[in-house]
Amino acid sequence: MKIVIDGFGGDNAPDEVLKGAAMAVEQLGTDIAVTGDTELLRTRMKELGIPEKGIELVPANGVITTEDNPRSILKEKADTSMGAAFRMLADGKADAAISAGSTAAIVIGGTMIEKRIKGVKRTALVPLMPCKDGKKYCVLDGGANIECRPEMLQQFAILGSCFMEKTMGVEKPRVGLLNIGTEDEKGR
Repeated sequence: MKIVIDGFGGDNAPDEVLKGAAMAVEQLGTDIAVTGDTELLRTRMKELGIPEKGIELVPANGVITTEDNPRSILKEKADTSMGAAFRMLADGKADAAISAGSTAAIVIGGTMIEKRIKGVKRTALVPLMPCKDGKKYCVLDGGANIECRPEMLQQFAILGSCFMEKTMGVEKPRVGLLNIGTEDEKGR
C-alpha cells in the first residue's frame, strides 16, 4: 500500500508530517509519498534525523490555507501540496491520501479530483474518538454535512461499519445515530 501525505497541511507541518511518515514506514512497512517543497522537506528530514528510505518526496508548489477559497484546489491551487496529493490518488499512483489542511479543500479534493465511491451520495468525515478503555470509535459524518437524507445516513452507517472492521479490527461494529440539534442555524 502506498499512502500520499500533504506535507504542508495542518499545524506543525512539515515536521510532524515527516515524523508520522517515518513512523508509518518503520512500524507498518508502508510506502509513503510526501508532497510539497522537496528541498525544504529533505532539509527538515536531515535535521530531524529521518531516513529517506521508504519516503518518496513529490514536488508541489505552495499550500492551500484555511483562508483560501477551498475550490481553488481545482484550478489556481491545483499544484499545491494538497492538490498534488489528490492528483496522485486520482492517477492511481497512491492508494490513500492524507491531509491535515483545510477541511473544506479536502472535501472538495476528495469529491471533485479523486471522486466518490460509485453509488455513495456524500463525502463524509471520519474522526476517531478515544474511549476510556483505550479503544476508539468513529463519528461518521463528523462535520462535512449538516443536511442528510435517510439513504445518506444508511450509507454512512455502512461505510463507518466497514471502516471500523477493516482498519480498527472491530468485529460487528455497533452503529448509532447522533443529532446536531434543532436550532435554526444548525440545519434540519
